[in-house]
Amino acid sequence: MKVLLTVYLGVWIWALAAYWFFTGGSDAMGYSLLFLWLLLPATTFVVSFLTGKKDYWGKLKWFLVPAFGLMYMLAEYATFGASYMAYHRTFLQPQLGMIPAGMLISLAGMGIGFLCFRRSQRKRNGGNV
Repeated sequence: MKVLLTVYLGVWIWALAAYWFFTGGSDAMGYSLLFLWLLLPATTFVVSFLTGKKDYWGKLKWFLVPAFGLMYMLAEYATFGASYMAYHRTFLQPQLGMIPAGMLISLAGMGIGFLCFRRSQRKRNGGNV
């Protein structure tokens, strides 16, 4: 489980570093598509799926769903939001509406993974769970 969370945090940190160190003003759309619409959601889904499939942490694994939602919102806030605030010297509140989007991606992965786990448990136990 530690490896999965480390991979997720590594991708998340790389997404932020890529924005601040490797993009310019004309790269916003490409960055958004690559990181906020593809890489971070895919990583969230896969890590959630594997967590559910292996039943890491038992019932506590479901607390990862809101955590992934929060991290998804923070990725946008620490990139586009922060650069906007720095340029305009103003404060923006985080877009809390992004949290449910990240949670939905995580919930889908976790739910499908958990269904796979339950199915494998049934096969192992001869249909009794």
